[in-house]
Amino acid sequence: MADREIRNGTGIDDSGVELVGSWRLVSFDLEAGDGTLSHPFGREVTGYLFYNADGYMSSAFMSADRAGGTDGDLAAAGRTNSYDQFMAYCGGYRVRGDKITHRVEVSSLAAWTGTLQERWYKLDGDRLELLTAPLSVGGDAPVARLVWERTHRATLPS
Repeated sequence: MADREIRNGTGIDDSGVELVGSWRLVSFDLEAGDGTLSHPFGREVTGYLFYNADGYMSSAFMSADRAGGTDGDLAAAGRTNSYDQFMAYCGGYRVRGDKITHRVEVSSLAAWTGTLQERWYKLDGDRLELLTAPLSVGGDAPVARLVWERTHRATLPS
């Protein structure tokens, strides 16, 4: 697969056009091989996923309960243990049938940088469900399920 194919707009087939836009994270869980569900970022999550028509995507999400600093001191913030409560990555993407491939160019998880991450998707109106292939997590291989809801115009406080 050529970089060009996954990085520019030619990597989106007709089925991918419906994914272009902004999505807000509704839920994220991992299903272990025995059917057990876990919530690595907690039951309450927040985040966004963006697909643009140029063939690029970006995703960032975290625990909704992630502690925030109030004084703005970046040195103090850097000493907090919040690494496992946040995930972000971006790069090119390609859609073929019911599968999306993300080419990870930048990631908060160093092991993902330079990799291809495949997702199977199901779109139901303004609801998008993404499923991963089994992940390597310790001795288990859970499947991640992320549910996103299409967002519309952002509003900022005046």
